[in-house]
Amino acid sequence: MTSNSLTRRSSADNEQARCRQVENAALHLPSYADRYTDIPRLTRLKFIAQVCPKLRVPALELAIDHVKTTYNVKLYDELYKTLCAEVGALARKQPANDDEASTSSGRNRRAQPYDTFWVEDNTIESSLMLQELDAELNFKKSNSGSANVRRILEEIGDYHEKSGNLQMAIKFYARARPYCTSSDNVINMFRNLIRVSIYMANWWYVLTYIDEAKQYAFGYENLSQEVPARLSCAAGLANMGLKIYKSAAQSFLQTSFGRYDYDKIVAPEDLSFYAGLCALATYDREKLQLNVINSEAFKPFFQLTPKMWNILAKFYEGQSEVCEELLREIEDQIRLDVYLAPHVDKLYEMIINRLPKKKEKKAKYEYLKRYSTTSSAT
Repeated sequence: MTSNSLTRRSSADNEQARCRQVENAALHLPSYADRYTDIPRLTRLKFIAQVCPKLRVPALELAIDHVKTTYNVKLYDELYKTLCAEVGALARKQPANDDEASTSSGRNRRAQPYDTFWVEDNTIESSLMLQELDAELNFKKSNSGSANVRRILEEIGDYHEKSGNLQMAIKFYARARPYCTSSDNVINMFRNLIRVSIYMANWWYVLTYIDEAKQYAFGYENLSQEVPARLSCAAGLANMGLKIYKSAAQSFLQTSFGRYDYDKIVAPEDLSFYAGLCALATYDREKLQLNVINSEAFKPFFQLTPKMWNILAKFYEGQSEVCEELLREIEDQIRLDVYLAPHVDKLYEMIINRLPKKKEKKAKYEYLKRYSTTSSAT
């Protein structure tokens, strides 16, 4: 991994580490985890374990169960050590009543046994698979066409992604470019690069790959409209990660519900919160009505989250107190979202400062200040 990549990853980790703790989360964790697959599920569960003490043990247990579907032994060890430390810390505390709440939060539990068999078997299987893929790649380069070489390079990239070695995954996905024999192959390569860059929180790389994919797609009539729409969610994530909230809102709102295929990274319910909050923080009233509230294309996303839709309506109607109350109602929920949580404080500040009541108070304060100054001078 390059030094720049390390810096970006460290920056993202630091932002997540500074996120506020959530004490009273009302979240059915298994159902939430089932929305996502692969690395996104692990990333979200790890983050919930970090910021929510109440859900820490069950989140770690679910993450451990899921990591055993990968080749990532290093992450399994990391999660298992964290779980043992948390269970041990809970056991040393004053015992709580044996009720459902204490059980779900991790009290009265014991850490599941370390799965030595899985670690050993997985390590051997993983090593053999990589050897087979390397041998097949060398054979295909000497005895086969471009399509077969590209397929093996993608499989090696998939292997490294499943092993948690994301920098190597990027390397092999990128190496597939000279062996792409169709426009679909090229777009799929860019999608692989964008997906892994999202996992790494390399937001500038995400935007760079998106721009390259769009430029390539513009040369094909069948792709010129489809590709930008399919990549708009990724562009929104990158802009939000870079705190460019107006561009993030615009990208999220360009996402087509019928063509949405980033759902295993960002569930449709998540997307409505991302788009709604970024738009509230940056759009003026007219643009909010035209591009958000009246957007027939994006409305199916908002229908999945009635509270977010209600917040938009109350903001537009100028019902400041109701809007603030609704924002507080969803606060714990969105603070559990790994991509949104680092931005909640800033977005809420921007939104609340734009509410009519806040503007009126500020204007009244400035008027009183000027009047007081004038009277004193007189």
